[in-house]
Amino acid sequence: MSDTVDFRSDFVARPTPEMVEAMFNAASRPSGFGLRENTLVAELEELAAQKTGKEDSLFVPTCMMANQIAIALRCNSGEIFVTERESHVMTSEMNAATRLTGAVPMEISAKNGVFELDELRQRLISLGQSKNSLKMILIENSHVRSGGRVIPVEHMKILGELAQQHGVPIHLDGARVFNAASSIGCEVTEITCLAETVAFNLNKGLGAPLGAILAGPRSLIEQAVELRQLFGGGWRPAGIPAAAGIVALNTMVVRLDADKKNAQRLAMGISKLEGIVANKDNTETNIVLARPIIMSPEKLTDLLANQGIFVLPFGRNVRFVTHHEIDTDAVDRTLSLLQNILHGGKK
Repeated sequence: MSDTVDFRSDFVARPTPEMVEAMFNAASRPSGFGLRENTLVAELEELAAQKTGKEDSLFVPTCMMANQIAIALRCNSGEIFVTERESHVMTSEMNAATRLTGAVPMEISAKNGVFELDELRQRLISLGQSKNSLKMILIENSHVRSGGRVIPVEHMKILGELAQQHGVPIHLDGARVFNAASSIGCEVTEITCLAETVAFNLNKGLGAPLGAILAGPRSLIEQAVELRQLFGGGWRPAGIPAAAGIVALNTMVVRLDADKKNAQRLAMGISKLEGIVANKDNTETNIVLARPIIMSPEKLTDLLANQGIFVLPFGRNVRFVTHHEIDTDAVDRTLSLLQNILHGGKK
């Protein structure tokens, strides 16, 4: 076990030896010149489309770019998309939809990413009767601000029915959608089938060094190639990171339950400590939110960092994210250090 344990995000995890070998081998292959010419990129895009049940997909540098391309595919300047106020698009993407595309976000109430359905119905009706044009519903699953909570498939189905009734497509920000599917024991296609387009990270739960995917209908993905170029994401050559992405999709999905179990082990342990609060029942994927009572999140973050444990201040909480480099020993060491910090080493 390493002397340090990094819980700040799952994207800090290093690629697996199999990914490193695949990237090394990719370095000796022809790169290709065209935007979709590289054979490894094509293989990754075909695999990602297959995994999500979509016709086609596009390899992009980041999930934020995938989200912004999806919005731009459906929204022109002044046109509206509906999302909830705690979504990643609203809290962490720098108002990019408006700045890049001119699209207008309309916030809706939600709890842990689950839309308030009556409010959504009223918004859909009122916008359908106005001159303002509603072009998209954007949902996030799993939901990072609530600590990786999973939106139930039944709720997704209701959203899908509402969207279909009003002729409005859904985009799924599924940065950790494979974690969500693993958590509830379903195939990822049971979630992704309810959206027209899907974005997901390769470098979070799946452990690749970088990259994301936008998947959807072939006609839209063909348009997305131009938007990726417009947004500065037409990377070439991309065969080396694509090789790691292929390994990630083929090997890392099956082990995501281990990350959930380690997160739940951590949350359970924290819930037994005094001076800090964590709800173990809310830990559904690989994220734990814990609220220190006797010190600030920043102070606890600094004290843990001094002991080689890296976490992220997250509002009133500190955030822990498990990944393939964190095992039960790392979790137990962290709990022991938390005990010492919060109680001065007294048992």
